[in-house]
Amino acid sequence: MLAQLELDGAMTMPLVDDVVAGLAARVDWSSVRGVLDVGCGPGVIAAALARHAPSAQVIALDASAPLLERVAARAAEEGLAHRVETVQAQLDEPLPHLPEVDIVWASMVLHHVERPTAVLTDLHRLLRPGGVIVLVEFAEPPQVLPTGDPAAGAWDRLQREVAAARAHHLGLDPVTVDWPPLLHQAGFDDVTDAVRQAMHPAPLAPTPRRWLASHLGRNLEWVSERLERHDIEALTALAAQAPERDDLFVRLARRVLTAPSSR
Repeated sequence: MLAQLELDGAMTMPLVDDVVAGLAARVDWSSVRGVLDVGCGPGVIAAALARHAPSAQVIALDASAPLLERVAARAAEEGLAHRVETVQAQLDEPLPHLPEVDIVWASMVLHHVERPTAVLTDLHRLLRPGGVIVLVEFAEPPQVLPTGDPAAGAWDRLQREVAAARAHHLGLDPVTVDWPPLLHQAGFDDVTDAVRQAMHPAPLAPTPRRWLASHLGRNLEWVSERLERHDIEALTALAAQAPERDDLFVRLARRVLTAPSSR
């Protein structure tokens, strides 16, 4: 799980950079004093935010002690230990005392909580006046194949089955959650809601190539019983060919919502 979360974080870096640049009109990153990364995982994004906000203290919050150990190790490796601190907490429980921050970043985590409005309300209270929340969630499935590729149909069916299995596991379809009303109920106004992309062009660099192999292997194992034999064969062949193919790309889509504090 740690290796996969590391890969997922690395793959979203173009999107993180894009969102940070898009917020520049309302956020002076050089003067940001505090950032809270909610559900930080192994800290890939927390470290990136620390680099984007060079004067900020970054709080990396997660429920998993082993993941927080990795955050601390990463911060030390990248010379950020003095500006990145870890906090272990469950989002569905009252948050521990935390300082006010300028940015709350919640990536791929709030679809897991049972009381999203209550959690968002707690996060709203932590934002300084003028602070901004960034909520990153699922959008359409990833795309990796050029137009007309023989495996395109099998890939699309794999993504549909993965989405269905994920919705069954979570008890909801995270793609269809109506986040703006939940943000409004928590006290946020002026919500922006857009699909952003992290693009890794062909020919793939080593990291997206590893991500593609992992994505195929993990999801084939998860939903193989839902797929026809010919789809499994096509996707298995794709996984075998991927290390040599120079026409594969990875386009990841995420739904990104932002809202300033109304305080």
